[in-house]
Amino acid sequence: MEKKEIELLNRMYQDATVGTLAINKILKKLNDESLKKLFKKQFDMYEKFADKCEVLAINNGVEVKENSFFKKMKQTVMLYFSLWTDKSPRHIIEMMITGTVMGIIDSIKAEKDLKTSNLELNNMVAEFKTMQEEFYEKLKKQLAKV
Repeated sequence: MEKKEIELLNRMYQDATVGTLAINKILKKLNDESLKKLFKKQFDMYEKFADKCEVLAINNGVEVKENSFFKKMKQTVMLYFSLWTDKSPRHIIEMMITGTVMGIIDSIKAEKDLKTSNLELNNMVAEFKTMQEEFYEKLKKQLAKV
């Protein structure tokens, strides 16, 4: 794999694992069963996507890199502080929308900045972006209900 391809693969892997980290922490604080079901489904999708990235890396003799300790800590602290101030379903949905939109933006930038000749990798970026866009639409519907 070329350097650009490895960078793109790592970026997708890290975005997916950031999603699982955030959702996992939110699930522990959430009481709303319908939101738990939605978030669990998204967690599973992110986890499967991260696994898919790992398989592609292994098949190409490279290693995916985890997010840095500081990035994980920053996200955890911000998440817990935000939940400490407001645990309402509306606020949690707003947080998830914000994170999902950030993921969509990162996917768009990665698609443009790191496009490679590797069709499988380019398709994975498009798949990841679509997955996030679909989750965003579901979150908007949930926000309209609360």
